Amino acid sequence: MGTDNLFHKRRAKKLERKKPSRKLYEKVLIVCEGSKTEPNYFNELKDHYEIDTANIRISGECGSDPVSIVRHGEELFRDAARTSEPFDKVYCVFDRDNHENFDEAIKLLKSLKPKETLIY
Repeated sequence: MGTDNLFHKRRAKKLERKKPSRKLYEKVLIVCEGSKTEPNYFNELKDHYEIDTANIRISGECGSDPVSIVRHGEELFRDAARTSEPFDKVYCVFDRDNHENFDEAIKLLKSLKPKETLIY
């Protein structure tokens, strides 16, 4: 009445780990002109969307001059590129207001960016 293979061992299941099914976040640098307001704004967004803090760095220690923001972002990007975890994306955030060297900062960004990168 039973099966013919009563005394045969069952095949063992594979105990290998599964591949990660979730896509990893990109590592992002945000360089902004304020030292308090703008970093707080981006930190609130990060908390709201529950983004891992290891994937985002927010820096506001460079003053409000657009050119200094771009140069500071470039410096942080190059420093991280020397380590094992470079940034995937860098955002320089500054107002258009009455900055005398706004156009100079945009030209500098265009000279630094890869061809597939957008500037808003």
